[in-house]
Amino acid sequence: MTMRALARGRLADLAAGLRLALFLPVRRIAFRAGLPELLSLFVVSALVQIGADALRYGENATFSWYGLGNEVFSGGLLLLTSSVLALFNRDRALATAIPVVVLASFPVLQLANAMPWARLGVPPAAANAVDTALLVWIVAVLVRSMHVALEYRRVHRPFRAVAGGLLLAWPIFFAPAIATVEPWFVPERPGGLDPRAPSAASEPVLALQATLLDDALSSLGDSRPGVVDLYFVGMAGDAAVDALRDDVEAARRAMDERWGTGGRSVVLASSPQSLLTTPIASLSNLRDALDEIGAAMDPTEDVAMVYVSTSGNPDGALAMRMPPLELQPIAPAMLRAALDDAGIRYRVVVVSACHAAAFVDELADDDTAVIVASASDRAPAGCDRGSVATAFGEAFFQRGMAKAASLAEAFESARAEVEARERSGSFGAASTPAMRVGPGIEAKLRDLRRRGGAAQVEARRRTSPVG
Repeated sequence: MTMRALARGRLADLAAGLRLALFLPVRRIAFRAGLPELLSLFVVSALVQIGADALRYGENATFSWYGLGNEVFSGGLLLLTSSVLALFNRDRALATAIPVVVLASFPVLQLANAMPWARLGVPPAAANAVDTALLVWIVAVLVRSMHVALEYRRVHRPFRAVAGGLLLAWPIFFAPAIATVEPWFVPERPGGLDPRAPSAASEPVLALQATLLDDALSSLGDSRPGVVDLYFVGMAGDAAVDALRDDVEAARRAMDERWGTGGRSVVLASSPQSLLTTPIASLSNLRDALDEIGAAMDPTEDVAMVYVSTSGNPDGALAMRMPPLELQPIAPAMLRAALDDAGIRYRVVVVSACHAAAFVDELADDDTAVIVASASDRAPAGCDRGSVATAFGEAFFQRGMAKAASLAEAFESARAEVEARERSGSFGAASTPAMRVGPGIEAKLRDLRRRGGAAQVEARRRTSPVG
């Protein structure tokens, strides 16, 4: 069978299915019920469903390849149910005829079910009535599909059609409840985690974590002899705050472009948007990242920067939240122990979180620079759900470290910007950012400052017109 003939055949099947769904006259002979027809209609149905879901979820939807398992699972249940009905009706041909008729009739139902009634301005009561009507329509089409498939079996045909149609409804309505990862999901928005996002506790997400972390760490570059290399680890720790992932990603870009951490930077993020692309921000993943960095770097020369952007607890611990997972909050002593265990001597720790001052007292020493966005009894400005980034993180990395000649200059610039915004009334009480730099790390930072300035000059030279 040529592709053209196959395409013409599927168009004929779909035309017959449309007549069936609209309750126009149609006979079983109008459907070609073979294995090639069944497989091609399954592909068509899956593509229509993916397109319909994209329409329903809108432009902010994120695609997940793992969600294709839902379509395969639904198709498998349809085949299983059809086989049971074929055995019950003592007609082996029904095992392919039933799913062919159902799949051919469903595209119009899939598109109707995907209409974004709320975004189209339909009142909630009317939208609920439409949903109920669609449910009745789907069941009626399933019953009629069974009735058409049973055309050659006249005995008790109406009863068999109703019973078979109701049985066919089982995989249609209950498969999504079992296979919960959909091809499309809407990332978390203000107001809480979107229930359509893949669950952090689902098997595909959990199974992927080790691979994501390995991929992120395998790209880390080794230390270069005689050069002070800077390594960067960014953590977005609270999935309930939209700003954090964007904040950390922007910080990473600023450090890669200005301070030479490209190929030596890692991001861990607890966010529905990145469950399938980025390792979750957890204490264990942080330990693994620091261990890998410690193995790659020269402890006598190189510097590691850890940036944590998250919610803070009154006891000073940093919240790690990715519901429904129960993640360990990171206390100051835990972060210090993770750095010590990794063999990292020279450190820069930046914490943008509420009640973060405890990290200064715990981590500060001769070889460590500690920067925190708030005092122990304060919250950093701009840590609301609607922000693009926390105010301190944005000011420090996107404008401070991206332009300043030193860590101290970037901090002073960020502090001044945040304090100005607080005085203007944009935020609440003063968050009181703080910094403490040990003499040992100060020497390393001077080397990085010189290299950063040289890199900036070189970048300008490469982008300047010749002549």
